[in-house]
Amino acid sequence: MKKYVTAIICAAAAAAVAGTALGIHFGYAETTAPTQSFDTGNGSLPLRVAVISDLQLPDSQDKTSHQYISFEKTLTMLKEKGMDALIIAGDFTDLSTKDAWGTFKEIYDKVMGQEEQPVPLYIMGNHDYWLDYFLAAGEIGTPAKLQKRFTRYTGEYPFSHKVINGYHFICWSSSNGTYDTSYADKEWIRAELDQAAADSPGKPIFVITHINPSNTAYGSDEWGNSDITDVLKDYSQVISISGHSHYSLIDERSIWQGSFTAFTTQSLDYIELESGKFNGSIPKDAYGNTTAEALPACLYMEISEEQVTVNRLEANTGKELKEPWVISAPFGSEESLSKYTGKRAESNSAPVLDGNLKAAYSTITDINSNEQKAISFAAGADDDFVHSYKLQFLDENKNVLEFEETDYDGNVVRYDEDGYKIRPDNENYKNGKSKLISEVLYFSDFVLGINNMSDTVMLRLPGNIPQNAAYVLITAVDSWGAESNAVMCGFER
Repeated sequence: MKKYVTAIICAAAAAAVAGTALGIHFGYAETTAPTQSFDTGNGSLPLRVAVISDLQLPDSQDKTSHQYISFEKTLTMLKEKGMDALIIAGDFTDLSTKDAWGTFKEIYDKVMGQEEQPVPLYIMGNHDYWLDYFLAAGEIGTPAKLQKRFTRYTGEYPFSHKVINGYHFICWSSSNGTYDTSYADKEWIRAELDQAAADSPGKPIFVITHINPSNTAYGSDEWGNSDITDVLKDYSQVISISGHSHYSLIDERSIWQGSFTAFTTQSLDYIELESGKFNGSIPKDAYGNTTAEALPACLYMEISEEQVTVNRLEANTGKELKEPWVISAPFGSEESLSKYTGKRAESNSAPVLDGNLKAAYSTITDINSNEQKAISFAAGADDDFVHSYKLQFLDENKNVLEFEETDYDGNVVRYDEDGYKIRPDNENYKNGKSKLISEVLYFSDFVLGINNMSDTVMLRLPGNIPQNAAYVLITAVDSWGAESNAVMCGFER
């Protein structure tokens, strides 16, 4: 389920938030565990820590769901690879029902069995506080109630601090199902960070949150939380690990360094990307088929005194997605924090399109049996990958044309007075304002994996391109926003 606060959670979420605001815990207040220490017996070998997030197991006992299969395969792969600790960075469930939590425990127990278990490093995400509309769910989920459910099925408290082989891991859960108030109480986390910094100067301190610290890693501009950043900026040793956004680990912006280090984890369920592209933030191909579930991903960290190596893996298979990120000692130093900054864009090379590019046009039938017009052309080349494409339509005098913005299904996009899109099925849709656009943006197919990107790009065209369009101007864009040469092709209907 996408991370929108929609009608299905409105009543339960309202009750949950109200409970938080009023301090209502219904007699349950055990949310914080005392600091615990562990020795894995690895000696001088690196500490192995697997990282997964956003399982979003459904409210179902269905063992054939994409989410069930993805979690089972990934956990099996990580067990075979070997892990001393397991981070699950929130959103175990889609809706925090007993069936969803029962599915988590069923899969975990089946895969891990009675063998020695990795040290659990678990936190709650926003979905772990959500329930369906209370009449459908049969219960109202207050934060305290769902925190208790988390503890019942995982054996962990929402807030914990563990020291493993001398490395500090602080699990800082969302405190409710909201985005903007979940991390407002900062007294506990600052005390834990002060303790960790005093205990292990020069070592990395790992802080696990569900929501990204704002304005750090890819996706944190749209899905980040400024309260997290406000705390972590004061602790340069911190390596922040977060989930929530579902943004792709293939994109190098998924790691960030500034006053601390932050990276995101993608999802075991589906990829989601930034808004503003015609084929959707959960990308679809020209036919309307989702491509977002094709490549779930996870991380596998190897931690030593010299460095932290963060391996990016295909979740279900364990294959390497790209080269690992390496954060070197002395941790928290200016030198250590200089490798993955925004300055990487300065050494980036822009993509290239064939100057003799030819566009082909076709009529296709989408998954809803509707006819759609599509454009095809040879894919651009890049030193990493082409992230997106920009199309502009020109008249016979080569003037750029404007036309009304529509969504992928042909509905006019309308906005409320605050600039937010209104869904076509919303009663206020007709009262919203439309917008003229002069370009159409598309994600490429990189979410399938760089090695699986097609040599030919096929993009669905909007149905309302002006009748006097005579040319299309095509530009490739990489993940840093660098644009290729623009190539003009004749436009055909």
